[in-house]
Amino acid sequence: MADFTQSTVPGCRTPHLWLRDGRSLYDALGPDFTLLRLDPAVEIDGLVAAAARRGVPMAVLDVDADDAAKLYPGKLLLSRPDRHVAWRGDRPPDDPLALIDRARGALAGEAVLQGAQTPTFALDPSSQLNR
Repeated sequence: MADFTQSTVPGCRTPHLWLRDGRSLYDALGPDFTLLRLDPAVEIDGLVAAAARRGVPMAVLDVDADDAAKLYPGKLLLSRPDRHVAWRGDRPPDDPLALIDRARGALAGEAVLQGAQTPTFALDPSSQLNR
């Protein structure tokens, strides 16, 4: 593996870069979810409020770095505590609570519970599988 290309595709490791103040991006991220904002004009209040409503610790980091536009084609990126990309976009999603729930794993858990409570199929009494 001689070549490695950083990517912002969800599931990939959040691309590293050096901030103008000399810090590593990874040092600036902190221990919780971090919303990276590459365009400070993008309104993020709804997304920040959604995280607070769900009790999800989320910092906001306005990225100021020379290489940011090359590595981060979108204006927003949600980095998980393990430094992997949870979500990316140019504007907050229409349903920020759903994004926060998905990032914290709540939607996956609900789908499992719903699947356990309701069968996904029922066999026809005349089916060969019932014999």
